[in-house]
Amino acid sequence: MTILITGGAGFIGTALASEFLKRGEEVIIFDKVVDDSLLAGEKKVTRIKGDITNWSEVMNAVSRQKVESIFHLAAILSAVCEANPWAALSINAQGTQYVLEAARLFGVRKVIFTSSMGSYAVTPDTIVTEETKQRPALIYGVTKVFGELLGLYYQRKFGIDFRGIRFPQLIGPNVKTFGFGQYNPWLIEAAVKGEPFDVWVPEETVLPLLYIKDAVKSLIMLHDADEGRLSTRVYNVGQIMPPPTAKEIVHIVKGYYPDARINFKPDPNVAAGLRTIPRIIKGDAAEKEWGWRPTYSIEDAVRDFIAEYKKKSG
Repeated sequence: MTILITGGAGFIGTALASEFLKRGEEVIIFDKVVDDSLLAGEKKVTRIKGDITNWSEVMNAVSRQKVESIFHLAAILSAVCEANPWAALSINAQGTQYVLEAARLFGVRKVIFTSSMGSYAVTPDTIVTEETKQRPALIYGVTKVFGELLGLYYQRKFGIDFRGIRFPQLIGPNVKTFGFGQYNPWLIEAAVKGEPFDVWVPEETVLPLLYIKDAVKSLIMLHDADEGRLSTRVYNVGQIMPPPTAKEIVHIVKGYYPDARINFKPDPNVAAGLRTIPRIIKGDAAEKEWGWRPTYSIEDAVRDFIAEYKKKSG
């Protein structure tokens, strides 16, 4: 089987590609960045430098290969989207349309789309389920709702096997792109490196979190699930429970690095962006239809994060 991963050189894409390569699958990484050091030595990986907003490059990437499934991960995140909403529309919305159209034209059966908790706009006290109305306040969420609805349209109209996951805030090593919730991985990395870090949210801040290894596992499980069992199609995948505060995460990290120089210096602009993020996202439909449940606790996630970061950084 040949898997195409858009945004395949990114945080999620690299981890996902690695897992499919372990299964012996052929993997195509489509990304604006070509980094030969990623997955170095892997014989079954093809790297294509391309821009998701360039229709010709997307079309060529799909048409030149016998692609059986596409994981569409290419996107820019919330803070970057707010700084440049026009880029958000081009990359996150039109890029998704290009992927779906290429799948239609060249007979790609299955498209897996990564959506987000940002597709909701609710109060922190709201418990989010698949029944919660999606009325995003930020342009990032708007583009993700567009991607979900367009994918479902392509499913109904053209028979594309479209499946999607709404991720909470992901936590894992080597995150490069800024987002409102990226203080979580970056404070851990700073502690490992012995560098100071200022957390830009208040101590009591709670975000729904999911460890990267659980995130990748959920994508693969959804991809492999029997289509006949998928009635919901776009799923919340739950989160680490109980949801930890920022202060609790720092406390766990200091159990490994007691002298870590982590301080809280809340940024009011970031706090405003986080007011529409819920504390609890339930993944009942994913559990019922394809047997998904998160496995990493926050303690497990921090411990594994530190081990993986040390291993990858040498």
